[in-house]
Amino acid sequence: MSANSGAAYYDQYWTERDRARTEARSRRRAALALDMLGDRRGRLLELGCGPGWALERFAEAGFEAVGVDVSQTAVDDARQRGLDVDVVDVDAADLPGHLSGFDVVVALEVLEHLVDPGAAIDKLLGALCPGGQLVISLPNEWTLPRRIGALFGRPGFGGHDDPHLRHFGVQSGRRFLQAADLRILKSRYDGILPPRWKTLKAISEPFAMWLPGLFAISCIHLLEPTRQSQSPETKSND
Repeated sequence: MSANSGAAYYDQYWTERDRARTEARSRRRAALALDMLGDRRGRLLELGCGPGWALERFAEAGFEAVGVDVSQTAVDDARQRGLDVDVVDVDAADLPGHLSGFDVVVALEVLEHLVDPGAAIDKLLGALCPGGQLVISLPNEWTLPRRIGALFGRPGFGGHDDPHLRHFGVQSGRRFLQAADLRILKSRYDGILPPRWKTLKAISEPFAMWLPGLFAISCIHLLEPTRQSQSPETKSND
């Protein structure tokens, strides 16, 4: 997917999206991320911030929050909220040089949309300050409803119009992150029921924790690099 076709696709994606549902899910993932981050604050970069729902939540929690997204439509929406957001296609280019030295770098339900998610992680690691941490969430494509659908020939994902270019389960997602030289410090799981079903969702959330492969729609991980990545200045002096 070229940079231009990717941008056009996601402009349409955000125009047609069920915004209320997506906003609720985004804010829920941000809340789980903040729970894992605890008292940590500082500069935060969110990759694939969309219209800025999660980024706004991070800013409200006290982070100096900056976002990037491939879609100009989404960036315009985020800027209307007063957020500091720029258009960047991480699949096609490096992060701009000024996007560095962050205490926390976040990618919530983004990597599965990318042609090369491993290369994107390398770019995110380059944006971290020494001792910085990442928060990455990946979808679980094999929830209980998906497994039941697959038995009847309806897996519910894949096809020419699927925005996910990579399909993760709980364990394959963990293996992917570990293969990218990341150490998983903590994990939280967002259950399959939508946030608008408040009472039922609260009751069902323990199932997402106990059996995430069946009952979690998203796996949110707090991570740190297993090796310190070199800054451009260090590399140039080698």
